[in-house]
Amino acid sequence: MLGVDYLLLNFLFIMVGILSYFSLGLYKAKYHGILVGIIGCITVVLCMSFPFTVFHGYIYDLRILPFIITILYSGFRSGLTVALTILLYRFLLGGDGFIVTCSSYIPIFIFAAIFMEYHKNLSKKKTIAVGTVLALCSALFITVGSIISLKAIILQHLTFFVYYSLLLATCAWITLYMIETMKDNVTMRDEIHRSEKLNVLGELAATIAHEIRNPLTVSKGFIQLIKSRSNNDIDLKYSTLALEEIDRAESIISEYLMYAKPQADKIEKVNVKEHLNAVLKIIESYIISHGHTVIHNNEDDLYIHADAKKFTQVMINLIKNAVEAMEQDGQLTINVYASNNQVVIDIIDTGVGMTKDQISRLGVPFYSTKDKGTGLGLMVCFRIVEALNGKIQAESTKGLGTKFSVVIPSALEK
Repeated sequence: MLGVDYLLLNFLFIMVGILSYFSLGLYKAKYHGILVGIIGCITVVLCMSFPFTVFHGYIYDLRILPFIITILYSGFRSGLTVALTILLYRFLLGGDGFIVTCSSYIPIFIFAAIFMEYHKNLSKKKTIAVGTVLALCSALFITVGSIISLKAIILQHLTFFVYYSLLLATCAWITLYMIETMKDNVTMRDEIHRSEKLNVLGELAATIAHEIRNPLTVSKGFIQLIKSRSNNDIDLKYSTLALEEIDRAESIISEYLMYAKPQADKIEKVNVKEHLNAVLKIIESYIISHGHTVIHNNEDDLYIHADAKKFTQVMINLIKNAVEAMEQDGQLTINVYASNNQVVIDIIDTGVGMTKDQISRLGVPFYSTKDKGTGLGLMVCFRIVEALNGKIQAESTKGLGTKFSVVIPSALEK
C-alpha cells in the first residue's frame, strides 16, 4: 500500500541530483544558485511522474524534499521556482488532490521563506533539523488536507499517513545529512589544497633563501672588500649602490620567506581590548584620511596567547583592507566578544563587498581583489591565525560590505 518501490525511485532521483551537483563541481559555478533551482525543478518533475496512489485522484511522492533542499541552500527565488513547478505540474496531472497540494505546500513555502530570511547561515545540525521539521510539517498538512477533502478516513488510512510522515521525515534527514557531509568534505578538500599550495610556497621560499643568499653574501663580501681598498670616487659610488641593491634583494627574500612561513617569535598573553586600542591609535589617522568613521565595541578581560607583533600585523592588515574597500564616508565597525571559550574579533566594513567565489579564494597566494594587490598580506594573516589554532572567516554581500571574523582560542586570566 505504501508504494515503497516508487518512494525508493523518488529517493534515487533526489540522490542523483545531489551527487551530480557535487561530483560535476556545479557548486563552483558562478550561477550555482540558479543551477540548484534547475536541478530542483527537474527532480520535482521526475518524482511527481512516478507517484503512488492510495485514494483516487490523490498522488503521493517525495516532491517536498527537492523544494526543501532548494530553499535551504539556494534561497527564496530558487525555492519559489521549484514551488511554482510543483503547483503547475500537479495542475497538469489533474485530479482532486491539486487542492490538497496548494493548501499543503503554499504554507510550507511561506513559513520556510520567512524563517530563512531571519536565520541565515545555519549550522549543520540546525540545517538538518529545520529540513526534517519542514518535511514533517508538510506531511502533517497533507494528512489534514486529505482528511478534510476525503471527509472520511478509516483507521487503515490513518496508519498509512503515519507511515508516510515517518518515511518522509527519515528521507529528509538522510538527504540533508548527506548534503552537509558532502559540503564538509568539499571544504576539507579545499582547505587541504590551500595548505598544499602554502607548503609549496614555503618550500620554494626556503629554497630561494638558501640558494640565492649564498652567492649574494659572497658578492657582497667582495664588493665591500673593493670598497675598502679603493680610493676612486667612482668606484666608491658604484660599490655603495651595489651594496644597497644587494641589501634590498636580501630584504625582499626575507620578506617573501616571512610571508610563506610566518613564525611567532614570542608567545605571550595578550589583552585583546588594550591591544586593539593601541592598534587603532596607530591606524586611526589612516582611516580618517580616507574619509571614514570607526566604531569599536570591546568586551573587557579577553585574553589570547599570541605574538603581540604578529597579532598587530594581522589587525592592521585586515583593517587596512576594510578601509581600502570602502568609498568616501564609509563606516568601519570592530566588535570584540567572547563565544564558546574563543575570542571573536569582527571587522565590518560598508565597502564594495565580494562574491562567494572571491571569498573562497581569500588567503590564496597572489590572489587579491585589489588592482595592485599580491594577496601575500592576507595570506600571512591566515597563516598567523592558523598557527594560533584560530581561523579567519569572511561573510560578504556584493555592494553592501564585508565582515571578517578572527576567531582565536581564549586564554583565561588567572
